[in-house]
Amino acid sequence: MSIQDKKLLDELKEALDDGAVREGINETFLEEVTLVRVSEHKPKSPLIYEQCFCIAVYGHKICHLSDATFTYGEDEFLVVPAIVPLDIEVVPDVDNPLLSITVPLDFEVIQDLVEFINKYDKQALEKISSSSGIYFEPLTNNVMESTIRLLKVLKSRKEANIFGKQIIREIYYHILMGKHGHLLASAAFGESDYALIAKSLRFLHDNYDKGIDIDHLAKSANMSVRSFYNHFKAVTALTPVQYLKRIRLEKARQFMVVQGEQASSAAHMVGYESPSQFSREFKRHFGYTPREAVRNSQGMAG
Repeated sequence: MSIQDKKLLDELKEALDDGAVREGINETFLEEVTLVRVSEHKPKSPLIYEQCFCIAVYGHKICHLSDATFTYGEDEFLVVPAIVPLDIEVVPDVDNPLLSITVPLDFEVIQDLVEFINKYDKQALEKISSSSGIYFEPLTNNVMESTIRLLKVLKSRKEANIFGKQIIREIYYHILMGKHGHLLASAAFGESDYALIAKSLRFLHDNYDKGIDIDHLAKSANMSVRSFYNHFKAVTALTPVQYLKRIRLEKARQFMVVQGEQASSAAHMVGYESPSQFSREFKRHFGYTPREAVRNSQGMAG
């Protein structure tokens, strides 16, 4: 791996600072690509991370996945091949706000890239692995250079739509060719255990308001129930029931904070039959009641 170019890192910081003009989440001209500015320390907060990669500069983010803790900043960036619930703590530098970019992972594009890579180097991504739902890659010069160009085209709707996805595809390539690229390749292809669990997570994410049938999920993944449990926990650090509960509670918080739903309505929308059980589990998970979530909604979203 080449030594990180300080001039490129400074240019990346400048481009992020120029794009993330507002405190909090800044949307861009490309759907789901977001920029974030955080000027003050944000204590640990539960969030659901979609399949994405995230680059952060000026400070660091601390990811809590069950009992495991991971930190990333200017040396590494986060890759999330499966939808996972994380507790995130944001720690800016003393003199600068933390700046970050989050880009979704498109598995169809990644599959296409893997097939092209295999034409030229069949051994590059042959290792099939199972891992936790997150991992980290070194923030290389290639990734920084591509990300800088992406940030520049994001300033124009026209250029974002003409060039943006091509540049993102280029970044996917650099991630696949990185130190742990085989993990992303494994998640993208449907035959690996990792990919089958990722599909189950997507199913739960899309059907969180319904009951959970472990036998059906295991059968769909072509696994025994015991094997499914083991692989599921290896990726998420949670059991399927614990995972579904976190998805439901986070969705309910979004319904209340973003859409203004009452707690009882939000509870019903995510599959809770008992409002009192919902309130208990909500407070246990977030540390505040549903009513407090609505009252203090400004600054909590995201």
